[in-house]
Amino acid sequence: MVTKCSAGSVRRFGLFAVWVLLMTASARAQDQEEPVSQVAPAGQVAPLAPRWLAGTPPPPVETFSDGLVRHHVALTEPALSAALRDPDGEVRSLAAAQLASMDDHPALKKIVQAMQDERDPQVQVNLAGAASWLGSRVGIAQLETICQDVNVPSTARLDAARYVSNKQLATCFPAVRQIAQADQDATIRVQAVIAAVSYRGQADGARMIAVKALKDVDPAVRITAADALRSLRATSEIGSLESALQGESDETAREHLRDAARVLRLDAAAK
Repeated sequence: MVTKCSAGSVRRFGLFAVWVLLMTASARAQDQEEPVSQVAPAGQVAPLAPRWLAGTPPPPVETFSDGLVRHHVALTEPALSAALRDPDGEVRSLAAAQLASMDDHPALKKIVQAMQDERDPQVQVNLAGAASWLGSRVGIAQLETICQDVNVPSTARLDAARYVSNKQLATCFPAVRQIAQADQDATIRVQAVIAAVSYRGQADGARMIAVKALKDVDPAVRITAADALRSLRATSEIGSLESALQGESDETAREHLRDAARVLRLDAAAK
């Protein structure tokens, strides 16, 4: 599902974030754990209704095919293939995603060609990601190239890394680390710490990134780092949390540090 928002949202945020929203919302809705309107993964496409607005209808949600219909693109293989050349990057991204979701392997060659010709970094990630869904090694190689390119916007690099992680390849983890430690935008550093935690097979590396992020100049990053260590069940870092707590001046960050240390102490006691 793609949360409907302004045109170009898929181009800006990436199809992987949209796919995460789809998977998270569907799973929780099926389990009836909470309404879809309250699902808020880190890579969400548009803000969901504030919790305090009880009874507020959830925003409209659309599938890849709904997004294409909104752009007046027919859901046939010829029309979708033609849409890979559409002037709108969102349409190009949606067309590739729809072809991949249809398991349209004959269209893979066209998706790869569109990916190789693409000049928008985020759209290229989307196209390469769709190709990777269809098992394309060329798509994976392109994602690996993008994630390692410091001249590409960090958001696109992180999206590329998420796709590569999904294939259980460690190739892009150094790029995630570099972004978490060096990007000038605190919001991006937060995303990078989260990407590190979710990166498959890199729990130890994610733990080290989170420990270093406890000293970040921005409290939002420090909060994310504390939550990351809690999520990782990093009982070996209780001391790091307690040390960070002693020098922490932001009260919200202090709350998260205290809570993470408390949970990890319980985990350690239970072992």
